[in-house]
Amino acid sequence: MKKCAVIYSGGKDSHLALLEAASSGAKIACLVSFDGGAGHAEYFNDYRKPELVAAHAGLLGVPAVILKTGPDFRVKALARNVALMARAAREACGADTLVSGVARCRCGGKIDSWRKAAARAGFGLDAPVIGFDLIYAVRLCLELGVRALITGVEAKKVDRRWLGRELDGEFLAYLSAEKKAGRTVDGSDLQTLVLESPAFAGRVIPLKLVPGRIAGQELLKVEKFRVVRGRRRAGAWNRG
Repeated sequence: MKKCAVIYSGGKDSHLALLEAASSGAKIACLVSFDGGAGHAEYFNDYRKPELVAAHAGLLGVPAVILKTGPDFRVKALARNVALMARAAREACGADTLVSGVARCRCGGKIDSWRKAAARAGFGLDAPVIGFDLIYAVRLCLELGVRALITGVEAKKVDRRWLGRELDGEFLAYLSAEKKAGRTVDGSDLQTLVLESPAFAGRVIPLKLVPGRIAGQELLKVEKFRVVRGRRRAGAWNRG
């Protein structure tokens, strides 16, 4: 059985990758994520979310492995970054496989670049949502009962009215209409935060959302939230 560390942001793609890996029989051993500190927005074009990743890990019942970046960190240093995640995941939870939520690979255009980097670190790498388009990913969230808040939109590609709303049937209809009109929205045009999932023993409730802008993105920063504990849906998820 694979013992997996999920490269995790708290958004729909990394969460769907986790669910897909678990449903295939893999053991989910931990979540692994980078914390860019003061430079996080510059590195990742998003707000930092270590507390939210840790909250998700608690709801899943697995450890969170948060890697703080140093002054020499480079986002495009794929081999080095994968090696850092692999080493930390092996030490923290004995993982042997990384699970990536990447849906469209931009590193050389092929997921093979990720797999080669992982192999050099002695790891396997699975990308169970590679090739998922945004419409399919949203539909899958709705089918599985994954609730996710839209926390960022690419201003030139997605109408700002969706910022702060959850993925729902109305948003799915909007995406379908945009595609029919030749204005396809893809996953890179959207940021999300998972609030509730069949894999969670509870849910996340945002309490304070602060608007901001990074590059061409309109974003919401979750400054305060609380976790409400509950029961995981019977048979909904098995972390191995």
